[in-house]
Amino acid sequence: MDQTGIELYQIGGSKLFYPGGSGAIATGLAKAVDLGLCNHVGVSNYSSRKMRSFSRKLGKRGVQLTSNQFDFSLTNRKALKSGLIKSCKAQGVIPFASNPLDNGLATGIYTSSNPSGSEADGRFQYPLKVLDKWAELHSVQEALAVRVKTRVQRTSMEDREFRGYRGPPPKINTDITTTQIAMNYIVAKGCVPVVSIATPKQAEELIGCMGWSLTDEEVQELDNAADLCEMNG
Repeated sequence: MDQTGIELYQIGGSKLFYPGGSGAIATGLAKAVDLGLCNHVGVSNYSSRKMRSFSRKLGKRGVQLTSNQFDFSLTNRKALKSGLIKSCKAQGVIPFASNPLDNGLATGIYTSSNPSGSEADGRFQYPLKVLDKWAELHSVQEALAVRVKTRVQRTSMEDREFRGYRGPPPKINTDITTTQIAMNYIVAKGCVPVVSIATPKQAEELIGCMGWSLTDEEVQELDNAADLCEMNG
């Protein structure tokens, strides 16, 4: 790759043991930046308290903490409820959301009315008890996918008419899916989703998240539905 360093180097979880403790880790990361081995450093699965403490230790060594990566999705909002995302923003730390689709549970594909997700083998991906718990959220995702599709189509046509476009409309995805609703929820909360892509179809669906966003009201609808599901769980 003809590279002498990397852009971002993140260390593992805060529960791992390192000789010398967090001070030694901070020293090592700062040295990696000074040597040009990386431009930025981050952590994974640090709580607000540990992140603040580690950020101070890095600061004493002249380096800023760039990122904190942790699990976050529509069906796993612990990082939101605990204030971790808010803390990241307050400290200027980029929050990376691991597992943003919660292993498929947050996609809205597997529901209590369609537990197999219409897959050919017909196997249930989750117990019905789990899908029943999230039924209200999945229903809201489906409704929002339809509503957002209409809104994006209308906005695209209005923009085209305003600018006097002729010929084909701009290439903005208007075939909104429940998976894309879940992904843009992550973005709306100020996080950067970290996704795994295994097929061209998955890549296309991810690209389809670009060019549009959820409104504050739509995000609140999802939060309200998730709150209700968590209470019923």
